[in-house]
Amino acid sequence: MATQRRKFTNDEKLGIVQKAGKMGVTAVLHEHHLSYSVFARWKKQFMQAGANAADVAASNKARYELKHLQDENMRLKKIIADQALELERKEEDLRKWKK
Repeated sequence: MATQRRKFTNDEKLGIVQKAGKMGVTAVLHEHHLSYSVFARWKKQFMQAGANAADVAASNKARYELKHLQDENMRLKKIIADQALELERKEEDLRKWKK
């Protein structure tokens, strides 16, 4: 039976790489059930970014927050549109009732 692949955000990846530096690679890999090759790839990715690793994480967080705000904005627009339609329907009913 195939297992579903886990997906880690860049913030989670960076946190795991930093935690490995403090606690030791083996302990962190066991804790998160990761292979060393995955860890090495993540570490290389952040090393290539160099000092910009924090900037990459901040940029990803900003992208995530922007997406969240856009989703919330769409949800609120839908609520307002539903309320406007309901108000219009009630006004039509009231006009019919007055006649």
